[in-house]
Amino acid sequence: MMMIRLLAFAVMMQLPFVAHAQLEREELYSIPSNLIMGEGQFNFKMAVNSEEVIAFNSCNRPMVYFIKDGKVLDSLKLEYKGCVRNMEFDEHDNLLIMDNEETTIYRFHNRTKAQEKLPYKKPEDWYRAQNHWYQFFEIGSIPTFYNNREYLQDFYYTRFDYTYNLYLNYNNGYIYQYAYNFIRKVGNRKTYLALKKDDLWFSDRLSNKCKMLLIDLEREQIVYYNRALVLMFEDFKKGTIQEYNSNVPKSEPVQLDYATNKLQEKIWGVSKFDKERIWFAAYTMVKNPMPTPKQSTPIKR
Repeated sequence: MMMIRLLAFAVMMQLPFVAHAQLEREELYSIPSNLIMGEGQFNFKMAVNSEEVIAFNSCNRPMVYFIKDGKVLDSLKLEYKGCVRNMEFDEHDNLLIMDNEETTIYRFHNRTKAQEKLPYKKPEDWYRAQNHWYQFFEIGSIPTFYNNREYLQDFYYTRFDYTYNLYLNYNNGYIYQYAYNFIRKVGNRKTYLALKKDDLWFSDRLSNKCKMLLIDLEREQIVYYNRALVLMFEDFKKGTIQEYNSNVPKSEPVQLDYATNKLQEKIWGVSKFDKERIWFAAYTMVKNPMPTPKQSTPIKR
């Protein structure tokens, strides 16, 4: 009844209805930029553990900083100078770091603070280091995407001839794969199985350079980062897409990053930054958004 009254009111007032945002952003805190960022080009990498501690790296400084509640708790000096390709916490809250040349995986142990090097001979090694679902799944049975390295853009490099682009749903153990124009559910058994129609979703916004963040299987909704400073919320049932841009200095070359932890209830990211401070925010999916009337601009007479 309330919805009918709102619709009637909108018709009378000639106010167009717009969909409520599907992601809610909560500003968390800000930190002085000079504590965690160097000078020059900004290329951020982030990971978040189960206690909501953010591991943060800026490409121009060979350090990883551990941040919570606006305070830098600890730091880790990297063994190499260069950008971080990937960074993720494993299921035991140990930090995994992949160097940009894809030669080594470093594991920083949460309790002992010890750092070890893991073999990185093929793309499967990165996934198997993260949790037991990947460890006991024959990743090699999943169809791969081959890279023609002679025709890759200058800003993108990989030493491997193939990639997987996998995402794990910690709630049910399902593995998803995404690439150009589609995302599919691989399964939670030991090997890849034949797909059903409901296991495959299509989208012209997806690519192999996206970063999958949240998946709601029941509502057929996903949130991903498209590497163009834009968070994307896509609803496959309704066929709708919403974009969430980040406020970054227009004069600065920058590549942001977003991350979720194994609870997969929130997304953390840099909401904005300048020479003085860097702001962090958390995003959550709105389960039942209500349409809200858009305010019209009064007509001058």
